[in-house]
Parts: sequence; C-alpha cells; structure tokens
Amino acid sequence: MRSAWRGWVVTAAVGMVVGCESGSSSGRTDTSAAGADATDGSSDGTDGTDEGDGSSDGADGTDSASDGASDGADGSAPTAPGVVGPEGMAAWDALTDAERDELRGFATLYLHQSVGQDLEDGAGANGFAFEYFGPGQTTVSMGLNGGIFTDVGGVPNGEPFQKMQVVRDVFEAVKDQVRLFSFSFGYADVRDEDREAVQDAYAELVADVKAAGVAFVHVTPPLVYGPDENPPKMAMRDWMIATFGQSDVIFDLQDIESLDGGVRCEVGGVWRICEANRSTEACPSKGQGIDGEGAGHICETKATEFAKALLYAYRQAAR
Repeated sequence: MRSAWRGWVVTAAVGMVVGCESGSSSGRTDTSAAGADATDGSSDGTDGTDEGDGSSDGADGTDSASDGASDGADGSAPTAPGVVGPEGMAAWDALTDAERDELRGFATLYLHQSVGQDLEDGAGANGFAFEYFGPGQTTVSMGLNGGIFTDVGGVPNGEPFQKMQVVRDVFEAVKDQVRLFSFSFGYADVRDEDREAVQDAYAELVADVKAAGVAFVHVTPPLVYGPDENPPKMAMRDWMIATFGQSDVIFDLQDIESLDGGVRCEVGGVWRICEANRSTEACPSKGQGIDGEGAGHICETKATEFAKALLYAYRQAAR
C-alpha cells in the first residue's frame, strides 16, 4: 500500500522576525549565548576538530527557513519523497501500533557517530531498540540495526571520505539483506574547505545504494551550539533538500534540533542546536557527556522525542 502522504513535506518552514520577543512564536529568534563550558566528554571517538567559538552577538538581519517541498511524483521508485521535520514526531505518535510495527518486518541499517547514538538511544526509549552492528559484521537482524563509525571502521569524526568508504564496504556486504539503508555525518565532518567534494562523493554513494534497489534515508548534518561552525552544515542541508527532496526521504535533524517551542535558535541568521535541546548538566545526553559550545549532542529526553521523527522517516521510506 502506497503511503497517502506522498508529495507533502513534514517540516517547519519558519519565517524569522529578528530580535522580536512578541508576536508569533514561530517567528521569534533565540540569540542567547549562555551554555555549558564543560568539555565534550564524547565516548565514541569525537575528536577535537569541532571546538566552538562561543560567538553570541544577536541576530541582525532577516532570514527564512525554506524547505524544498516535493511534487510527489515518484514514478516506480519505492520511496515516497519528502522531508520529515518537526511534525514527524506527532505523525509517529498518530500511527497505530500495527503501523509502527511495520519497522520490525524488514531490515534497516543506520551508520553514524555520537549524535546518531543519541537518536538510537531515543528510539530505544520509544520501544524500538537498534541491534548493534559491529566491526567485520556481514549480517543484519530483522528490524533496526545500528553501527558507530569508530567501531565498524575505526574512523573518527572529521574524516568524511573515510566514513563514506566504510559505508560502501558495509553496504556491499549487506545490500541483499536490507530494505533500507542510512548513514549520517557527524558535526565535525562538514566544513567549508571540502564540503562540495564531500557532497559529490555522497551523491555517487547514494546513487549506488539506490541502484541496488535499496531505499536510502538522508539525515541533515547535526549542528553545534557555537554558531560559527554551522554555515557549511546549513549549506549541506540546503543541497540535500534541493538534490534529493523530490525523490527520497530526508530526516531533517537540523530543522528539529534548532527549534524550541516553535522558536528558531539562531545567531545572525545562523541556526544552532537550541540550549533546551543540547546536552547540558540540566539534561545530558544518555551516553555522550556534557557538551561545550563546539559540540552538538542531544539531551536524552529530547532525543526520545526527536527519534520519533527518525522512525517515521524510516517507515515512510520503506513503503
């Protein structure tokens, strides 16, 4: 049965009213700079390439977040196009138990680093735990499977091309077993100096996965709290939506984690993970420690909510 949502976008397109604390909640701007100064404490290989600068000047221009809506024409492709953003959480809640359990009826593999582990933990809190996928493994279990790049391939953050080679090697081993395949970059993998080359290699990789008859779910790269490092991540998000938004499912983590109660968290038009969403002493990540400004791990309770949208994206992509 083809999904009825084909052709609409589950995301929040928020017009910014800069520096305004009144009016619509979807148009307010968070320009706060307070945040934990503790070290990252990541437990899964995050390196020191993603230190933040703590820039805290208020927003000084207008900005809009415009997501590329798909036209819904999918021909014979197995995936329904669309961007799954904040409304994906409510969409998951609205599914019946039987509809959610469809995810248990086929094999999915997701490769990631620490932020992906936050999402895995959140999915587990919703009753959909990922089976561990480790080094040298060539088989997957029915349902959700997840692997960390530092375990599966010994690759740390900051090495996007090495990560994509690991993805290729793993996919070659499991392509006949999975219906759905996905991986996400870490926040240290996306930077100005090689972003376009990374995008080119990524597009080739995605094409090869889809040519094998496997659905692919994209994940927009995670943001950090210090805004100076986020423009290339936002640029990759724009590119992903423009390139794949009419053919594939995209889990728009950036849109989700940069909103707090409908308010866009940004500095000078640059999005960042909201204070309420990031790993702090008040609400730490389940396994990644307390963040400094150059990190972007997710508070455990928020990861539980965000993971609902990821699960919804998986279900839609596989239909």
